[in-house]
Amino acid sequence: MNEKGFYWVEQWWNEAMPNLERRPSALLLWGPRGIGKTDFALDLLTGLLCHSSVATRMRPCGRCASCSWMKVRQHPDFRWIRPDADADAAAEAAADRPDMPESAPDAESSTATDTKTGSRDIRIDQIRGLSAFAHVGSHRGGLRVVLVSPAQRMNYAAANALLKLLEEPPMGLMFLLVADTLRGIPATILSRCRRQELSVPGAELPRLQNQNSEAYSWLMPLLSAPSVDPLGWAERAGKSPMSDALDIMMRWMVDVDRCRLGLQPRSFPDAADTLREMSLRVRSAQAWVQTLAEIQRLRAFADHPLNPRLAYEGLFDRYRRAFS
Repeated sequence: MNEKGFYWVEQWWNEAMPNLERRPSALLLWGPRGIGKTDFALDLLTGLLCHSSVATRMRPCGRCASCSWMKVRQHPDFRWIRPDADADAAAEAAADRPDMPESAPDAESSTATDTKTGSRDIRIDQIRGLSAFAHVGSHRGGLRVVLVSPAQRMNYAAANALLKLLEEPPMGLMFLLVADTLRGIPATILSRCRRQELSVPGAELPRLQNQNSEAYSWLMPLLSAPSVDPLGWAERAGKSPMSDALDIMMRWMVDVDRCRLGLQPRSFPDAADTLREMSLRVRSAQAWVQTLAEIQRLRAFADHPLNPRLAYEGLFDRYRRAFS
């Protein structure tokens, strides 16, 4: 269950009710990265699968057998399709924290081979693996649900395979897609989904994105360090998702530039003193803006680095040169 208590989640529930009154075969939730979309999607699906008569407005009761299965992500009528890298990271986190839910079962054929371990894409074999699940009866004669997240990371072949299922959806099967952006999702899939945009108050967004970023804890001490060590920083990055690091670095650099112009930082207000100090080290405003543009262009390839270590070294070397 979503226990964070953010007040805007109540608004999400209110907006979801009309979308679910006549249950669609596919619902797409989308909004900024790091705001809790997947947590909300899991709560929504838990409510749809809940068998308790006391559940109201599709809210899960949290006590029935169905809710208990969903709490540990082991409901027989639920499948979660996600990149192997995300599943691996969730499994490692669950191992470190026994109180965290276990990983949900993915599609039957989604077990990664050695050559695909850690893929940042959702692959065609994961979607094809839904075939048996999609065409058999549910555990209790009710709904079966599939969560696809993040949907924008389906590769071309996977998107085409999903489209075939959406074109002729099996009876009693519902897809819930979660995406950070609609870019990258084929128009043919978008046209077959009911869409709901999830938003949060603007002032809350930077804080949420920082809290939910995997790179935040290791990258922030480096960004505020007095000198830049591309090789050492790349070693520290390890296998951390590069997209997270890029997002943080771009927002950090924008805040440095804001301080250089005499404005207040927007994403990292608690680091205002450090940001102002770093703004004094920027020797060329043109070079700084150019470096920020170069890093922003890297975002398009962040989920598919051929060599993560070299990619990180190149990223941090660009950052170092912005001060020279």
